[in-house]
Amino acid sequence: MELSDRERRILGEIERDLRREDRAFVRRVESFDAACRRRETRRSGGRSGGRYEESSDGRSDAGTSGREIWYVLLVVIFLATLPILLVLLAGHAGAPAVPPVPAPGLTAGIVVPPM
Repeated sequence: MELSDRERRILGEIERDLRREDRAFVRRVESFDAACRRRETRRSGGRSGGRYEESSDGRSDAGTSGREIWYVLLVVIFLATLPILLVLLAGHAGAPAVPPVPAPGLTAGIVVPPM
């Protein structure tokens, strides 16, 4: 969305006032902007134009790094396997308990009354 001339003028006045009154803030913002530009230049492989580049038809295309794609892939795999793990673990919790079978030599001489 484009800014109107009035909005641009107001933003320009705010920027001039900030530059005049709060130099420390301006230095922090400028160093932050410079760091963002350096990071985006490294990420884009030296291409200028920042993270969002405009294609020939005017649409902006968000560049994604390989690391971001791997993170998304890992999250998708985790979320896909989580229900399977929950079902498998819940199935074991509801299974009937199997009574232990005594060793053959331990029951010699013990009489178990019928129930």
